[in-house]
Amino acid sequence: MKILMLGWEFPPLISGGLATATEGLVSGLTKIGHQIALVLPHFPHETAEKIEELNPHLTIVSPEHPFQPQRLMRPVDESFVSESSRMSLALSAALAADQKTSRIDINDPATLSRLLSPYDTANIESLSLSTEEKQGLRARLVQYQKILLAKGETRLSDSLTAWTPLKSEVSEQTEILALLAGDIIKNTPQQLFDVIHAHDWMSLKAIAQIKKTSTLPVVLHVHSTEFDRAGSHGNQKIHSLERMGFHLADRLVAVSNLTRRILMEHYGVPGERVDVVYNASNLAHRKNSFENTPEHPSTAWMMESQTTHENKSPLISFVGRVTYQKGPAYFVQSAHRALQIQPNLRFQVVGTGDLLPSMRQLAWELGVHDKFTFHGFQSAKRVETLLAESDVFVMPSVSEPFGIVALEAMAQRIPIIISKQSGVAECLMHALKVDFWDTDLMADRIVSLVRRPVLRTELQRHGAREIDRFNWESSARRCVDVYQKTAARLVKA
Repeated sequence: MKILMLGWEFPPLISGGLATATEGLVSGLTKIGHQIALVLPHFPHETAEKIEELNPHLTIVSPEHPFQPQRLMRPVDESFVSESSRMSLALSAALAADQKTSRIDINDPATLSRLLSPYDTANIESLSLSTEEKQGLRARLVQYQKILLAKGETRLSDSLTAWTPLKSEVSEQTEILALLAGDIIKNTPQQLFDVIHAHDWMSLKAIAQIKKTSTLPVVLHVHSTEFDRAGSHGNQKIHSLERMGFHLADRLVAVSNLTRRILMEHYGVPGERVDVVYNASNLAHRKNSFENTPEHPSTAWMMESQTTHENKSPLISFVGRVTYQKGPAYFVQSAHRALQIQPNLRFQVVGTGDLLPSMRQLAWELGVHDKFTFHGFQSAKRVETLLAESDVFVMPSVSEPFGIVALEAMAQRIPIIISKQSGVAECLMHALKVDFWDTDLMADRIVSLVRRPVLRTELQRHGAREIDRFNWESSARRCVDVYQKTAARLVKA
């Protein structure tokens, strides 16, 4: 199949789990022989070229990297499908290397704010652009592309005063996505694509525009809702936009049954229009392929994990955006209770967000600030390294649609404690599960994993087997089933 995919971010430009999920799903779909045109509101030309060179089934479209329809018109590369494991490792290595040269300073607060803005939605005042604003945006976009052609991307990137899609507001970036998608639909044969696969609320303007002129089936992949991010008091404009998009799409894919229930109960979506497709973890399969080689038997990791507690104070990790949805206060409160029982524990927080100052303040008020290390926003490779140093991983999310990071921790052979209010909790057996608000039980579980090596080893051993069930090729095949079912129902209608 030929898929027009409407995304928001893609590695090495990562601000949250959506980039990881998009990368995994794209990898899975292309590995099994499907071709994708991935539309993004911003993506560097040189990085796109490197990725396309490694993946012949992927075409990236952004203001910096125009659409190349001829790539989709080529036949499926069977050699790529047969060598998918090797190519996946090569692509991951290329993305990790390119993280250093993406020319986006993740330490710059202004840049970081723009990268995180789609997820920290409380500060978005307007999501709608007037006709004049849209015309002005398109004019700036055309001028931007002319500068790229005339001067080259490097010189433009060095000019801090130049307008770029990355520097635009979130409402403008959603409009850019709609403009690019609309241009593709308008300027390519209707039969070129078989389906449109869109991701989350940022793609809904594009869906609304496409639906006016195209009869292509539209599948909307719901990774997170405003209800997850902020509860019933979230941004009402996003709530309204989501409700419109959820009913406008021909079919929805939810990342868990938890998300499916939210769509039904809070957005009025009929359950028969929603399919559940679980996420997976690229890290899990890189680890498994590495450990199963003769030079690196899987037992070595187990032996290392059993001796780690003898050499250093146990390290407990929180990895993710520091926002209401992720439950950072509950992590600090459980740390305070655990330290009363086991004083030598250490805690680390990897990530940033609007509640990071409050999290630091709470740790100080409870007298445990000296036991915490706050790493802030880190690259994907650095997150993996910091996670590998952990003895216990805790995910105390208030409402987590899935929770890929829990799979990544399990792939690192780290015992995990996850909230019952997470999608991943419904499909994992070898994890300790608690209610996000039960910080006493959370603390008890932390101490138990530190003090009881048999429990820790059992979770590691069985978790290593369980993680094999979660792979992106399986998720991709489930999505293809949804595409075919959606197309068939539209034909009947």
